[in-house]
Amino acid sequence: MFIADETSWAKALFGHAMLGDARRTQRLTQLAADMAASAHSSVSASALDPASLEGAYRFIANDYIKPEHIAQAGFEYTDALVSQRPLVLALQDTTGLSYKHAVCEELGEVNSASSKRNSAKGRTLYAHSTLMMDAERESALGLANQYYWFRQEKQKDSSHTLQCRAREEKESYKWQRGTETLASRLGDMNNVIDVCDREADMYEYLGYQIEHQHRFVVRSSGDRKLVDKEQKLRATLDALEPVCHYDLHIASKGGRPARDATIALSHTQVTLPKPQRAAAQDTLTLNVLYCREMTEGIQAPLCWVLYTTEPLPDAAAARKIVRYYELRWRIEEFHRIWKSEGTKVEELRMQTKENVRRAAVIKAFIAVRLLQLKEIAQNREEAKTVSCKTLLSRVAWRLLWNKVEKKAFPEQTPSLYWAYYALARLGRWHDSSRNGRVGTQALWRGWFTLMDYVEAYEFLKEIDE
Repeated sequence: MFIADETSWAKALFGHAMLGDARRTQRLTQLAADMAASAHSSVSASALDPASLEGAYRFIANDYIKPEHIAQAGFEYTDALVSQRPLVLALQDTTGLSYKHAVCEELGEVNSASSKRNSAKGRTLYAHSTLMMDAERESALGLANQYYWFRQEKQKDSSHTLQCRAREEKESYKWQRGTETLASRLGDMNNVIDVCDREADMYEYLGYQIEHQHRFVVRSSGDRKLVDKEQKLRATLDALEPVCHYDLHIASKGGRPARDATIALSHTQVTLPKPQRAAAQDTLTLNVLYCREMTEGIQAPLCWVLYTTEPLPDAAAARKIVRYYELRWRIEEFHRIWKSEGTKVEELRMQTKENVRRAAVIKAFIAVRLLQLKEIAQNREEAKTVSCKTLLSRVAWRLLWNKVEKKAFPEQTPSLYWAYYALARLGRWHDSSRNGRVGTQALWRGWFTLMDYVEAYEFLKEIDE
C-alpha cells in the first residue's frame, strides 16, 4: 500500500518503534522521511539542514539502537496489512551487499569470490528477506522479515561433516528461520503461501512446512527418487499429458532476447523418500506442477517443476499456483531497487557493520515503497479507469500536467495510467524499446522532481500570502 506523503509513511512504519526513548523514535521517523524524500541520495545528502544532519549521524552511530528494533516496527506494520488480506504470498530470497571500504574489517575473512584480505571484490554482507504480496491484487504489502549475516571464514571440514551438522548451524536454515519468525508473529498462517526458488528445495525444509501445516510453492532444484516407482520424478512428469497450455512473455536477460512462449502445464501427486542424512519424516507427499516450454529451436527452454501443498482440482487452480510462482521475481526487483536502481544501499560508507545495518534496514523499507510506486499502474486497463487523485493531490497532478502536457487542463481529472507515464516522462524516460516498460530510476526521478515542484509551489504560495 503506497503512502504518497513521506512523513505520513515514516510515521506509519516507524512511529511506534520501541527504541528505549521516545526521542529516538521521533528521530527515526524524521530520518526515514528525509531519506524517503531523496531515496537515491546518501544519508548526509538527505538531511534538510545541519541540525538534521547531526541528528542523522548520531542516530546511525548510536549502539543503543539495535537494527532489529528498527526493523521490527516496519515488520509489525506489514503484519497488520497481512492480517487484513484473504491470501498473501511470502516471497523469500537472499542477496549480498558488497562493500570495499573500512567496514570490510568487520565482515569476516572471506566472501563468495575471494579469501584474500585485500581482495578488490571487497566483502559481502548477506541479507535474506521476506516480501509480503497481496495475491489477488499482485501488489507488495511490505517487508516481513530480514536476516543479516557474513561468512567469517571458509569451511575446512569434509563435505560429509558439513552435511551432518545440526540444521540450525547451516546457512540454508535461513529459509526455515524466515518462516518460523513470521509464524511466531502472525500466529495464524492460514492466509500465507510461502514462495521460494530452487535454493529452498531441501527435504528438511519441505518436511518442516508440511509438519506445521504451512502452505508453500517451492521450485524443484533437480531430479528425485520416488516411493514405489521405478522411474524418477522427471521421467514421471515427462509422461504426463498437459492439462492446459498458456502463453507467457519471457523478458530479456543478459544476452537472451525477450520472447513469447507457449507453456504446457501438467500436474500430479508424488511421494518422496527421505534422503539418508535428512532429519525429517520418512516420506513426503506433495502435489507437483510441471511447466514446459513448447517453443522449438530454443537452447534453454523454460522448465519449472514446482512442489506445493495447494490442492489442484483442475487446470484453473494449477494455473493460479504457477502464477504465484511467477510473482516471485518481485523480490528480485526489490533487491535490485534496494541495491542499485533506487536506494543504492551498497554505496553506504558507514565505518561499522552495525551502522551499515541501521541505515540498510531503513533503506530496505524505502525500497519497498519505491517498488509499490512502480506497481501502481501495472494493471493498465484498470489504471485507465482510476482517477490519479488516488495518488496525487489536485496541486500535484496539475503541476505534472503543466510540465509534461504543456496545454490547457482537462475538464476531468486524468487517470492513474496517465499519471504513471507522465511521471516517467518527467523522469526523462523514453520508450526507446517500444514495450511501454518504465524503469524504476526514471519513475522515482519523476516522482521526486514532482514533489520538489509541489514543495516549491507551497513555499511560494506562503510568501505571496
